[in-house]
Amino acid sequence: MATAAHCFDGSTPAKHLVFIPGHAESTPRPFGVFPVAPSKIHMTPAYKALGGSHTATDTDFAFAATAPRADGKNVEEVVGSVPLAFSAGFDHPSTKVVGLEPNKPLTECIAPMKQFTTATSGDWAGGTFSQVNCAESAQSTSGGPFIVNIDGHSTLVGVVGGWKTGGDEPGARYGSYLDDDAKNLYEEAAQSQPQPAPLPSASTAPGSTSKPTKKPDVPTATPSPTPVNLLAAELEAFWTPERMQQAKPVAEQEAREALLPPEARTPATTFTSPSKEFGGLKEVGTFFYAQNDQYRFCAGTVVPSPGKNIVATAAHCFDGNDQTTKLVFVPKHNGTTPRPYGVFPIAVGQIYMDPAYKAPNGDHTATDLDFAFLRTGPRADGKNLEDVVGAIPLALNQGFTHPDTQVIGYPYLPGDDKYKPNQNPLTCTTPTKKYTTANADGWTGGTFTEVNCQGYVSGTSGGPFLIKMGTGRGLAGVTGGWKTGGHSPDTSYSSYFGDDVKRIYDAAVAGKQPQPKPGSALPPGETWRDYTRGIASGYFTVDGDDIDEDRMDMFVWWKDGEVSLYRGATPQKGYFDKEIRVQAPNSTWRDYAVEVTAGNFTGDEGSDIIVRWKDGEVTLYPSVDEKGFHGEIQLLAPNDTWKQHAQQMTTGRFSSNGRQDDLVVRWSDGEVSQYTDVSERGIGTETMAQAPNETWTHAAEIASGDYTGNDNWDLIIRWSDGELTNYQDFKGNLAASKENRLQAPNSTWSHATILSGGDYTENPWPDDTIVRWTDGEMTLYADGNGTTIGAENKLVSPAL
Repeated sequence: MATAAHCFDGSTPAKHLVFIPGHAESTPRPFGVFPVAPSKIHMTPAYKALGGSHTATDTDFAFAATAPRADGKNVEEVVGSVPLAFSAGFDHPSTKVVGLEPNKPLTECIAPMKQFTTATSGDWAGGTFSQVNCAESAQSTSGGPFIVNIDGHSTLVGVVGGWKTGGDEPGARYGSYLDDDAKNLYEEAAQSQPQPAPLPSASTAPGSTSKPTKKPDVPTATPSPTPVNLLAAELEAFWTPERMQQAKPVAEQEAREALLPPEARTPATTFTSPSKEFGGLKEVGTFFYAQNDQYRFCAGTVVPSPGKNIVATAAHCFDGNDQTTKLVFVPKHNGTTPRPYGVFPIAVGQIYMDPAYKAPNGDHTATDLDFAFLRTGPRADGKNLEDVVGAIPLALNQGFTHPDTQVIGYPYLPGDDKYKPNQNPLTCTTPTKKYTTANADGWTGGTFTEVNCQGYVSGTSGGPFLIKMGTGRGLAGVTGGWKTGGHSPDTSYSSYFGDDVKRIYDAAVAGKQPQPKPGSALPPGETWRDYTRGIASGYFTVDGDDIDEDRMDMFVWWKDGEVSLYRGATPQKGYFDKEIRVQAPNSTWRDYAVEVTAGNFTGDEGSDIIVRWKDGEVTLYPSVDEKGFHGEIQLLAPNDTWKQHAQQMTTGRFSSNGRQDDLVVRWSDGEVSQYTDVSERGIGTETMAQAPNETWTHAAEIASGDYTGNDNWDLIIRWSDGELTNYQDFKGNLAASKENRLQAPNSTWSHATILSGGDYTENPWPDDTIVRWTDGEMTLYADGNGTTIGAENKLVSPAL
């Protein structure tokens, strides 16, 4: 049953509590009475606290689990139910608000719902609420439903409460927004559903001559069932709530505490938004273990697996420096119920992380690999972890930017009993962003996911970064990485969740310790930052060993005139597994080459290269492969037009012959031209795709690929302000192409200096994009489409 928390907050003890569905003046109990135990009313700890109705106005919702009525029937079996919709938005044109007072007719108000945002007023905490304006004469509605139509069904999206417990103005009704906090409470209430009490047996009627068929039951001690898993039973007996309360964070985190400024170690008197306590998620919990006569803890998240037994966390929680014993995972550990779903043991040898992180000083040298997976054993009754609490799927290669990310952790501050184990976790909903740093203080730099949460105090190692994925949440990081999570009280980091995470996860599922991270043939960031002149994508090593025929290779032209091929490979081999020199350093390419592009101009199996030279000459190098160049064909003689005005060029499949042999050129005055069917016979037929204009003079980078899946390829444009645009199904006329914005103007993408579209992943389409950044970082965006450039995969870390 959903209602408002202020109906049952901690200030008013409830006795003889019942729920009466359909109560009305003429029929006070039409469907009977359903008891509710006060312990079965679920609301957030913040609202239940003293003064919570004023300070936690955004969580004025509660769920109560009713017991069966006298005949043993449950309430939903008797009267049905209204489905819930969480995070359903604020704007609903026709919202029904129901009001009810004892022994009076029910009243309804139907009016639009809208968003209401207010600042703090007096001792009422402001925020954002749902608002419906009803007639001033509407009667009491506390806890009454906000019902809207979603997909043809009446659906509950709120209850009257929230701002000033529902509003103190005539007619205005408010409600706290039903978000993830409400969903968590609902799931908590569902788990605590009371079991029906046995019905009283029929007694023998007075005067009856019948006799009992057996002696009355005599209460006796019931023997405990024999545990199915003796290790779990042993550890469950060891990890009492008292021992949990003595646990401290991992040693690395204790060391970080010494680096915090004094103000960060001073207990806060109140939480500062957006961090707050909450009851926790059943899929998120705490590891407890003993280490060198000290009890430790670290957070973890259950992820789906065939064995239903895998938990994700940070590697620094269990690196090679840790000697762990009595290791267990406790889902949804919290202050009220320290072991709500029991204890799941982890046997020796069931911690899986990259060998580089496990090596001495690995937490400093392998900061990009701070993630681990642990295999749990069954609970004492033989049940597997995922069967009991469910799981949150991994969100791999989802990029760094997510506007609505929930982070969860178990806080700890020395000397403050409030922030110790056996208490509620902290949560914060905040955007994530990309953070890149050089080496510092003995820590290896790199690129990490960053969150900023005010009041998200220390003690949160291994806790999840949960992003929106589909209709639910996905695990896109764990607190760790740079400086094992960061040395700032309000900023936390995670190693990026990409292909390396999948490699460690697969090893954990298989029960085999992971192999070292495969080496890539790509040079470090300093080389890409200081020496790269041009990149093109093509099929240059079609006969390479152990390489799928549909993976392209990267053609790279360096500042000294050298030309290299990097052979395309699987993610397990770092995407590029071999460097091949096509041409040694030389003064011709060093001093006179201006730009390169790749395509299939000659019609054979491999790719060809077109080069634009400083004097305006354009030449074709046919069938480039690992053996080098095989001749040069002049397509245009030296000329002033190409010399002075050609700015960028790319090649794609933009015409009907089905080959990647159409050349697109952007000129200095903003004109764009297409040269159709370029071949060894000439530059092809020129058509104007865009007349001269000011806008296109701001096109900073141009690339192409088949991102939207039709016969014609698309153009990708990076503009000078960082905007990224896809021109879908380009056919030589930009005005006729659908323009899709992939990135709004932003400072990050203004640093993307080279783009090259190609086919670098398992699917057979050229819908991937290689990007070189100004700091030397190399990124592969995989499987792009008309709305996104694709999933981000870091190939090379930035230059130090």
